Amino acid sequence: MRHTTLLAVATMALIATGCGGDSTGPKDPGFLGRYGLVSVDGETLPLTLYDDPTLKLTVTSGALTLGSNNSFTEEVHIDVVADGLPSAPELLSCSGTFQRSGNSFTMTVPASDNCDASTATGTLAGNTMTVDDGGQVLVFRR
Repeated sequence: MRHTTLLAVATMALIATGCGGDSTGPKDPGFLGRYGLVSVDGETLPLTLYDDPTLKLTVTSGALTLGSNNSFTEEVHIDVVADGLPSAPELLSCSGTFQRSGNSFTMTVPASDNCDASTATGTLAGNTMTVDDGGQVLVFRR
């Protein structure tokens, strides 16, 4: 299973790779803050990622947080059931940088233990951030 599929932004990013520098466009700090994950590819949470007789993985929540220093963090909480028994939930988290031009965002994540190096694009419309992470669409809302 590819963790950055949900964390690059997700894929939280989300879900996050090596861009940086100054944002372009007007300085509007109103877009900064935490956005909760509401859907992945049109499927609302909770979302079962994997389900077979020995393992079930379900995304129960997630978030994308945009910081004032052009950094972001995407996190995803996953419930794990192994051999029919609940295990400790997993928290997967990736961080990176973003560039902004108006309501468009480019988010870049460097490779890490939890994340593959990737770049995702996002569009902010009101309080909704829609992120395309290599063909997977994540919707975050605050």
